[in-house]
Amino acid sequence: MARLDEIIDTAVRLFAEQGYKATTIAQIEAAVGLRPGSGGLYRHVSSKQELLAVALERVLASRRAAQAAPPLAEPVDLAGAIEAAAHATLAYVDADRDLYRLILRGGDLPIDLAETYDRLFQPGFDEVGAWLGRLAGDRPGFDAAATAAVALSSLFYFAISEFTYGRPPGGISRDRFVAAWVAGLRAQLGES
Repeated sequence: MARLDEIIDTAVRLFAEQGYKATTIAQIEAAVGLRPGSGGLYRHVSSKQELLAVALERVLASRRAAQAAPPLAEPVDLAGAIEAAAHATLAYVDADRDLYRLILRGGDLPIDLAETYDRLFQPGFDEVGAWLGRLAGDRPGFDAAATAAVALSSLFYFAISEFTYGRPPGGISRDRFVAAWVAGLRAQLGES
């Protein structure tokens, strides 16, 4: 399994750097120490497309495992819980940076991007929206789903800006961004 993980990580990195179609099996074999063109990769997967599918399934399995944990409860320390949620979201993106870079390239992928969105992103928006709804209670005018969408989208963009442009939005450090993000979300929830 460790060898397959190495192959998947290398393939996704190459796909993200060069594009899916431009990356050859021989390039992947060379990058993982197999003799290029030997067919050694086929002992682990049947095709380049299967490599991509297995990479995506690996990420989805880790997300399902995280979602199988008990639902987020109302925290004793709201600011701490919100900050932990921000750092966890950024850590998810960091852990799978090459896959996100690849998905952002989009165009030449042999996958349905709408289905991928529904499986990879939407469950997180739903979970955070439900959590925020519980935290807000019956607060009139609070739209938990929209607040979750804005909050998570800003975190995703922050991480995407770091790995796409090599710098965070506005040149703001992660710590400053997260502090402002926490303050904004607390204000939305009516907390000071």
